[in-house]
Amino acid sequence: MEKLREKIGSLRAEIDAAVERAETAEHALKQLEDQQTERDQEVISYQNRIKRLEEEAQVREEQLDEAKQIQRASEASLNESDVLVKKVSSMEERLDETENQLREALEKIRAFDLENESLQRIITQHEKNKENLDQKHEELNEKYLSTKNELDETIKMLETI
Repeated sequence: MEKLREKIGSLRAEIDAAVERAETAEHALKQLEDQQTERDQEVISYQNRIKRLEEEAQVREEQLDEAKQIQRASEASLNESDVLVKKVSSMEERLDETENQLREALEKIRAFDLENESLQRIITQHEKNKENLDQKHEELNEKYLSTKNELDETIKMLETI
């Protein structure tokens, strides 16, 4: 009788430990899911930012094309007057500024692409971790249920005695 009580006590301790581990795993899973949600939001934010930068790059390219057209038109009529020479210089300066802005925008796009790839890798890693935690949770749950069934059988046996 004493041995059964000890065994029941040890089984209860094991069940409590299993429940505690399961709760810890569920908490860790929730944290990972929260982190994944945050990462997803960051990815969306970066995608929106990349889209804006691409649109800005397109606008800059159009401005660059316009500036080049104006420059060509200005070069054709350079001999007409000094005023046109000043306009060409002004357009070249704007062209340089626009090219610099375009380069900066393209560098930003590249940086965001790299960061996006990094975040995608992190998300993939978190998904793998989540799968592992889910599997561990299932194993612990199965262990818990089998231990509970054993305990129930032991109690039934005790009741019949």
